[in-house]
Amino acid sequence: MRWMLCGRGEHVGQERKLLPFAILLLILVNGLASADSAKRLRLPNGLRVVLKPSMSTDVVAIELLLDISAADEPPDQQGLRNLVQRLLLRGTRAESGDSIARRLADVGGVAEATIGLDYVEVYALAPAEGFEVALDVLAEAVQSPAFDPDEVEKQKAGAAEGALTARDDPFLETYLAFRESLYQDHPYGALTLGAPSSLARIAREDVIAFHQANYLPNRAAIAICGGVGEARAMAAVRRAFGDWAPGPPTPQRYLPPVRLAASDMAARERPVRRAHLMIGFPAPAAGEDGYYALQVIDSILGGGTTGMLAGKLRDELGLVYEVSSFYPTLAAESHFAIYAVTDPSQLETVKAAILELVGALRDSPVSEAELSRAKSYLLGSYALSHQRMKDKAYALAWYETLGLGVDFDERYAEAIQAVTPHQVQQAAQTVFQHFVLALVVPEG
Repeated sequence: MRWMLCGRGEHVGQERKLLPFAILLLILVNGLASADSAKRLRLPNGLRVVLKPSMSTDVVAIELLLDISAADEPPDQQGLRNLVQRLLLRGTRAESGDSIARRLADVGGVAEATIGLDYVEVYALAPAEGFEVALDVLAEAVQSPAFDPDEVEKQKAGAAEGALTARDDPFLETYLAFRESLYQDHPYGALTLGAPSSLARIAREDVIAFHQANYLPNRAAIAICGGVGEARAMAAVRRAFGDWAPGPPTPQRYLPPVRLAASDMAARERPVRRAHLMIGFPAPAAGEDGYYALQVIDSILGGGTTGMLAGKLRDELGLVYEVSSFYPTLAAESHFAIYAVTDPSQLETVKAAILELVGALRDSPVSEAELSRAKSYLLGSYALSHQRMKDKAYALAWYETLGLGVDFDERYAEAIQAVTPHQVQQAAQTVFQHFVLALVVPEG
């Protein structure tokens, strides 16, 4: 299982070891169940604010997400969001990028801007005494970036190089082939990082226009976690973001439905030594029917060394070098995918073995013992993924953006524990039908 609950675009997490049940309960009781201490507010300009003080730490995490998705990019300017994000911390109308970096370093802070399929993200980490400085950096970067002409060209070149480098990663290349085939004209099938050809078409005027049209407080959520009290945090937020002028509501996006009338295949030859295979299915968006059962299925199949995929394909049959599953939480229709690395001669055997495993989940209820193991693994992984202050802030901002609520942590654990064998089988029967098979194989 690759941890993708929060759906960070093309990025996936690392496998977690199964926690002893007593430790898991302690984390859940003291960590996840304390989500009701988070407080949600809204500024007059529409900016949503989520606060979760933790005065036992000196670290403060600030997470700003904007509802600017792949659907907001012009089709002929893929990578525009990525380019704008690369430029945000490279200078504002008031100071240079070097000055911003020094100001953060002086208080021991760091900041970064990234993208996901459903959002753009700017975050900062700092000691509590540097909180206001870090918050001001984020506010100035989002509201008044300079978009210096020379810097625009420099970052266009850097973005093009980064997009090419990403294509050298066999997993990302297989995942892209899968998404393009599954989603077709849907924005989730687009090149989120862009390509040299599309990035070359973007002018500085396009960058400025995109920023002005989309970077608005009524499309943003900010979460602040850590060693700063509520009164201090809100005073700083109102000062830094209170004058940020709102714009029109988020436009109604047309997202074409994902329909697979039959299974499909996408194959690419690349300079790789082994074959990379991905079998994936359309799956529910965040919080829709079957969402929690599929989270459990992800753990049943890909949950560490005891998951069915590793147990069958790697340990019993010796067919794969690597195997995992993932089910990202996305705002629109998601996907459930299984990824494996094998020898080219074993592709058909691996494909058949994977389809046999998902077919077994369709045909028969999972055992109570396997269900319990999968739930423990899933909740342990989930708890561990929320231990860092930065991850807590990100999750709260993401839940707010999705409309899941600040108490989602607590409800998530309860919903997972309530999943039954029947619900697992029902979700498998609904989702595991037609699939896309994506392959990246050695050249020649």
